[in-house]
Amino acid sequence: MSADEPRTDGPEAVPGAATGTGGHHGHAPAEAFRRLRRRVGLPPGFNVAGALRHLAWRSAFHLVGGFRVVGAAPYEPMVVVANHSSHADTPALLAAFPAPYKPVVVAAGDYWFDAAWKARLLQIAIGAVPVRRKGGGGYESLIEGATQVLGSGSSLFVFPEGTRSTDGRLGRFRSGALRIAQEFDVPILPVAIVGTHELLAKKGRLTPGPVEVRVGHPVDPHTLTDMKPLVAQIEGMLAAGPPVPSRSATWRVLRGVMSGPGGMVGAVVWGFAEAVSLPVTSEMYLVLVAAAHPRRVVPAAACLAVGSVAGVLVTRALTERGHRPPAPLTTRAMRERAARDLATAGARGIWQQALNGVPVKVYAAEAGAAHVPAAPLALHALGARGARSLAVGGAVAAASGAGAPLLRRSYGAYLGIAGATFAVGLGLVVRRWSR
Repeated sequence: MSADEPRTDGPEAVPGAATGTGGHHGHAPAEAFRRLRRRVGLPPGFNVAGALRHLAWRSAFHLVGGFRVVGAAPYEPMVVVANHSSHADTPALLAAFPAPYKPVVVAAGDYWFDAAWKARLLQIAIGAVPVRRKGGGGYESLIEGATQVLGSGSSLFVFPEGTRSTDGRLGRFRSGALRIAQEFDVPILPVAIVGTHELLAKKGRLTPGPVEVRVGHPVDPHTLTDMKPLVAQIEGMLAAGPPVPSRSATWRVLRGVMSGPGGMVGAVVWGFAEAVSLPVTSEMYLVLVAAAHPRRVVPAAACLAVGSVAGVLVTRALTERGHRPPAPLTTRAMRERAARDLATAGARGIWQQALNGVPVKVYAAEAGAAHVPAAPLALHALGARGARSLAVGGAVAAASGAGAPLLRRSYGAYLGIAGATFAVGLGLVVRRWSR
């Protein structure tokens, strides 16, 4: 997908865009300039479509190799110019600029908007506006597109090279973007996109790798007579080296916790809390927290078991004395099943908990109500809870080890998916035991 600035050669040419021969010569007269300037609106602020595009593309780049943004842009309508070597460039810019900017690109109308399904797909994916390439009036069409974008307070993306580079090197910058910025009296912002040529080269295949968007310094377009200062900024940013693989801040924090004693203490506390009242299974600690450090997952599983046994004994003692702790998201059927297992097999009945979905705190409470002796209950709880925790821990350690590169980049998204999966699973378990 390309949002190239209109060009004068090749199959995607827009007559007059680069040379100014489409019926528009030089700067607009003062009256026309004032008329155009009034069309520049205020930044639109947060919008759902822009936020979804931003999140979707950012997540996609993290999945295929990582994504970083270096620098910051002013929050106002502007013309953004960038190097162009890949169909991934436009998504990279959308991923770099948050939804309040509502950045928009112009795309060739006869190519990207020649079919309804293609136009709809483009609108959903990048929110582009069409520009004419044939029949004359190319620059006027570009102005029309710019009026739609800048007039709504959004920022306009333009690739001044006019087409994708085949070797990743910077090509000649055409002046259309500068003329637009001058006529609309908005800043022009140079941006360097690094890594997309390696990710998805022209006529190449997708090769996973990191992408970095480096934001330069905005320039007053009226201080420029050509594109050379903007080219110099972009060349300088490109020369700063290859993109640096991104790392999730959440991953860094949790890995730091798991690297020290805090990770093991947290496992003991989580296991204890789940055996008393917490409605989240103890093994979720391994999935949500310990997965950031695969080598520490199994030790954390052992600590979970220790904390769980301690919680079982505390819940048993409290219930035996008539102080049953709160047990959210449990049902009568769960309590009846736990009471039946303990009545049938004594302390050994807690082994049934490992597979039937009934929370261990329910078994602990029913053990207290039935006056099951503490010593055998602790022994069987350690065996049952230890076996389950270590089995889950082994699986989490293997999976998180294999997926470590992805987790380093996208731990926040991983937590969201894991949390949603657990919520669905918990809902199904509660529903099953509510019949």
